[in-house]
Amino acid sequence: MSWRRKKIQKVNEPQRLFLENGSILTRRARQMLQRGTLDNDDNRLVMIKKKAYGGRHVRKICRDISVSSMVSGHKNFLKLLGCCLELTCPALVCEYAESITVNAHHQIDPTLTWNKRIKIARDISNSLAYLHTAFSTTFIHRNVHPRNVFLDVKGVAKLGDFRNCVTIPQGESFVREYKLEGTYGYLDPNYMSKGMITENVDVYGFGVFMLVLLSRRTPGLDDELHPDFLTRLVEDGRFVEILDPVMLESDFAEGELCRMEAFFLLSLKCIGLRGQVPEMMEVSKELKRIERS
Repeated sequence: MSWRRKKIQKVNEPQRLFLENGSILTRRARQMLQRGTLDNDDNRLVMIKKKAYGGRHVRKICRDISVSSMVSGHKNFLKLLGCCLELTCPALVCEYAESITVNAHHQIDPTLTWNKRIKIARDISNSLAYLHTAFSTTFIHRNVHPRNVFLDVKGVAKLGDFRNCVTIPQGESFVREYKLEGTYGYLDPNYMSKGMITENVDVYGFGVFMLVLLSRRTPGLDDELHPDFLTRLVEDGRFVEILDPVMLESDFAEGELCRMEAFFLLSLKCIGLRGQVPEMMEVSKELKRIERS
């Protein structure tokens, strides 16, 4: 498989490194995302993912390839088309899709409407529920973050990047790892304090992801996403204060606020602020109900 490489998009200078071949590297993720075309497939547009460094990171790339190949048949995962193993570090060639983030802080695109945001949440909940239930062992993604979510030309949201994915053996409810993987602000407190990886790691991260979709705020940097502040919003009936002002500028029926509130309360349930933490399958079903209400 041959492919041509181009820069995928321009971004803020501090977050990038220019490689010798002129490609741009995202420093934070240490992973290049490039746009290319397949010469033998009518110049089909594709996304190329390549790790920046070798050594121990090669194992993570191989994990990404392995899990991606297992889930590529599901519409809510970034489809793996192939990989180039002859390179120093393997490169993944995936279907082309656009990131939902727009800047160095990985804030979501402000032009996304409320209806698009709730659909993104439902699509990604479907992908996580699939990881948790479709195989004999449970797969935990461990990095449910906006930078790992993409939209195809039809507006279907797709989850990618399985470098941090781990499996829980059949018959077990958790595994333990003392080296934390993931993104600050999205990490389940039990995982952070005890190194316990359960399905709740993804449920918690997804709950934070829902809050980000609703607010466009940055976890860990904005006090408005602190659990104590979120709890006060519920108690005082002031949930509207968390909503993205840009999203509120759009015209929508008053009933949409009820859906937004239900979405907000479900996100709080996912991060453990409202009763028992649900399983991803339950979250997916509830999001489908909210979307259709």
